[in-house]
Amino acid sequence: MNKIQSQIELFPRFIGNLPTKPYCTDDLSTGLKIRPKDTALAFKYIQPNSPFYQHYFVLDLDYESALSEILYSLNGVPMPNFVAENPQNGRLHAFFELKTPIYTTDASRQKPIMLANAIYLRLRELFNADVGYSGLISKNPMHEQWHTYSIRKKPYSLNELSSKLDISWLDVKKAPKQDEAVGLGRNCYIFHTARHWAYVEIRKYRGKTYSIWLQCVMDHCLKLNEGITKPMQYNEIKGIAKSISRYCWKKDAYCYQEFIDRQSRKGRLGGLKSDSSKGGIARSQIFKEKRKQALKLKKQGMGNIEISKQLDVTTRTLRNWFN
Repeated sequence: MNKIQSQIELFPRFIGNLPTKPYCTDDLSTGLKIRPKDTALAFKYIQPNSPFYQHYFVLDLDYESALSEILYSLNGVPMPNFVAENPQNGRLHAFFELKTPIYTTDASRQKPIMLANAIYLRLRELFNADVGYSGLISKNPMHEQWHTYSIRKKPYSLNELSSKLDISWLDVKKAPKQDEAVGLGRNCYIFHTARHWAYVEIRKYRGKTYSIWLQCVMDHCLKLNEGITKPMQYNEIKGIAKSISRYCWKKDAYCYQEFIDRQSRKGRLGGLKSDSSKGGIARSQIFKEKRKQALKLKKQGMGNIEISKQLDVTTRTLRNWFN
């Protein structure tokens, strides 16, 4: 373990992983500012993760001599990649860097988020970290106010952490309570709560369209979001609602069969239209006859303009036929 002398040389990835305009401040009691990355790095506290993806699990070890505690008392437990310590009392923020970030957009898959949250909860428990810490703001490891120590250079994969922490699928599927919904736990709380509600609610939407069902799930997820301390962004809620609504719609045999039947009816209607006098086979036959007539008139020496007027086709069509 080496004490950081040149933060920029030892933490190039930290700078690269920061949001473009992170929250930052020198005093948490006065509120947060939004500044460009280069400016924000001069502040004591900074936002380590983007609202749309998470590169770090950050633990708040709010007890004295925390570094000695984790280094000499926790055997067989994954160590953080680096820590930013308050030299006056030994309290610190521990950073676990992820090889692949956890995405939290409307296109995100729920399983990686659920696994990441289970890992974070296990780490928080093992390190006796503050359960009320949201992870939005951390000590800036680049700032001279803190003593920053590098412990492990290689980022973790979720599989590596889950294996070392003995995370089971039961741990992953366990729904957090509303008062535990912080960080990724917010996604998991809304996802689990809403999906159990949707398994029953879907029955009321048999015979209705998928768009109506999706809006119902969306409204329910938004209502759940209003009840947590730090609500999630709309796009995150949208992603959860889409995942739940699609799953339930397909799993409910009645609704899915209704969808298949509706698509089949549309297909049959499309087939009928294609057989009408203005399209499909009939239209193709008309053009076939006109092409024969055009070739015959061309051999007789008639010009393209005269042929187009007589057959009611464009000269461009005639050129294509003659070529």
